[in-house]
Amino acid sequence: MSYSEALSHYMEKAGMSVIQLSNKIGMRRSTIYALLDGRAKEPKLSTAKAIADALGTTMEEMAAMAFNDDEE
Repeated sequence: MSYSEALSHYMEKAGMSVIQLSNKIGMRRSTIYALLDGRAKEPKLSTAKAIADALGTTMEEMAAMAFNDDEE
């Protein structure tokens, strides 16, 4: 699984749209769309933390889902 798939999963789980996430963390929607469609690989740590916090999860949980094939 990729970061984009993990991001999509946690956004869906939180019931949060791109616009809502964008507003909550102060990130451009185009950047979030780039993360979701794989044009941007992984965010820097501070951004990953803000995203995880906004989605009610941890960076560790998102990383485990994104980078461990056996945890899908």
